[in-house]
Amino acid sequence: MKKEQLDELLESVQQGGAILRGEATPSRVFELPTPAERQAPSRQFAICVETDDPALIVPRKIYQVTRLDDRVRVVDEAGEAAVYPVEYFILIDLPQEIERALLNVSQ
Repeated sequence: MKKEQLDELLESVQQGGAILRGEATPSRVFELPTPAERQAPSRQFAICVETDDPALIVPRKIYQVTRLDDRVRVVDEAGEAAVYPVEYFILIDLPQEIERALLNVSQ
């Protein structure tokens, strides 16, 4: 790095430090739009209604899935995490005691 570039970088870092400490104001400010808040993917139960490989996901079986927009993440019969179209499943709401029972059975 050339001395001129190093001096310019050092001056910039010193100015940045002064701005962070509140001793100076920035010469320009960029406003970036805040991205829409993303919620953590929700886990729920779903019944498989379609499959492209019955050895990996079984029709009429209940799975715990994580919803990812138009897809769901599921642990398949091989024990691997896989992503499938949401159309392969019917998402269902179950009473808490049934959800707890299903979670206890799967452990």
